[in-house]
Amino acid sequence: MVPLLALEFWGVRGCCRAFRGGEGLEGVGEPLAAEAPGVAPEGAESAPVAAEAAEPEPPPPPPPVWQGMVPPTPQKNLLHPDAPGVLQPTASGRLESAKFGSVRTANVGGKLVPRFHEGVDIAPTERDRKREPLDGVFAVADGRVAFVNGKPGNSEYGRYVVVEHADPSLGVVTNARGNCSTGTVYTLYAHLAEVRFGIREGREVKAGEELARMGHSAASGIPVDRSHLHWEVGLMLNPRYAGYTRANKITNVMGAYNGLNLFGIDPLDFYAAHARNPELAFAEYLETVKPAFEVLARRGHFPDFFAAFPSLWVGPRGNGEPFWLAFSESGMPLKGRLATAEEASALGNQRQKVWRADREVLGRNGRALVTQRKGKWELTDKGIRHLDLLFY
Repeated sequence: MVPLLALEFWGVRGCCRAFRGGEGLEGVGEPLAAEAPGVAPEGAESAPVAAEAAEPEPPPPPPPVWQGMVPPTPQKNLLHPDAPGVLQPTASGRLESAKFGSVRTANVGGKLVPRFHEGVDIAPTERDRKREPLDGVFAVADGRVAFVNGKPGNSEYGRYVVVEHADPSLGVVTNARGNCSTGTVYTLYAHLAEVRFGIREGREVKAGEELARMGHSAASGIPVDRSHLHWEVGLMLNPRYAGYTRANKITNVMGAYNGLNLFGIDPLDFYAAHARNPELAFAEYLETVKPAFEVLARRGHFPDFFAAFPSLWVGPRGNGEPFWLAFSESGMPLKGRLATAEEASALGNQRQKVWRADREVLGRNGRALVTQRKGKWELTDKGIRHLDLLFY
């Protein structure tokens, strides 16, 4: 019998069609034809046969989707982001403001507070006489165009494209009809001047294929001199985000690909990790990301996030027991499992509780999902809404 991982579900579609027309796993190992070659019909004298041939080795799985990773623009110096001209800072001029994390400051109600930046801002390498950037924007790996926003006034991302990349390291899910789906990583390309003709939802793209041209589009506008590509890499929190926003009367014209439902990792760190190890898979990379905080939660409903990315869940799903969840500084769930007896006891009758937090990883804490009051870490209102979305 061919091992499951050697079957053609690496390409997401038709992954279970090796089994009886996609009916499921019941037929594994059973012959698909009425008679196998070399077997005499019933009632006929059996001819001598040679010793049974050894079962052939299954074909190796295809290389990780990231093996062919390329830069998202003509900028070839992303491994040295502090070099002049690689990144585009904000009006502050601080190079750090172009990077990932709690690197920005916003004025909220007359008070300056840290603000989180979900991606990295890459500067143009070439401009025309009007200072408009000429750089193309490319898919960094093979994938499928999942979303295109062609109306810059609808989002602070301006015009943007989202590409999804199937990565089996995040897990493979088989539904009741025997169809398989693989966990997908999104890459997002924002502030585009234009999207190339033919780039539409559902189109398959190859690493290095041009998606768009760099620009400075955004709902609030970006000066031409600060044109850049905003590039993100991450995971979708909840595929039912559109239903969540309707239920909570939140304006949302982007569906599940709203930026508030997309949670990233540091793209430059991921790019550098891939340069060190071209075989790197996304789940393997996530093992290196330090949790910023851990939460205990009693919600009853198993999160769709871990159903979509089963390799990030450890052990049984349970039946109503409380959960332990680890989050990155951006709010991306990194790992989940059932709470231990000690953790369940500490949670008591509460719906949720911060179990641990790492002040060093949180840094300036621009995401503000947790806060410390009187020496005790607590979820903020924003943090509770984050859990509400995760468990919706």
